Amino acid sequence: MSRNQLTFKKKELAKKQQQKKKEKQERRELNKSSNNKGKSLEEMFAYVDEFGNISDTPPTQPYKFKEEDLIRPADIEEEYLYGKVSYYNEDGHYGFIRDNLSRETVYFNDKLAGMVLAVNQKVKYKYIRTKQGNQVSEIELQR
Repeated sequence: MSRNQLTFKKKELAKKQQQKKKEKQERRELNKSSNNKGKSLEEMFAYVDEFGNISDTPPTQPYKFKEEDLIRPADIEEEYLYGKVSYYNEDGHYGFIRDNLSRETVYFNDKLAGMVLAVNQKVKYKYIRTKQGNQVSEIELQR
């Protein structure tokens, strides 16, 4: 009968497995020792000052609101925009208005506009956002 032979390769594999187990156990103990769980609630708080900086200490004085902070910005739907008819399809009775400032285009048709417009005609308008894109809600000719 032959006996089980321990070859060099088998010994090296066994050593590597032992080394991996040992390294894994050391990592596990290191993670347990540097665990942040169980801190008190006050230790986990972070404070933000008026400039957006984060700190661990609470602010010494409360923030005083300025009058400008309380004013709401003007709603874009309440303002008229100015533009020019950049495209008009006479067969389909629709076209696009290009905004003077943002260069954004807005769709219109004769029913929405309530009038027939021509290319390069200056207009004053309001628009709404729809699933298909921006669409004219009110329109007036600009003189």
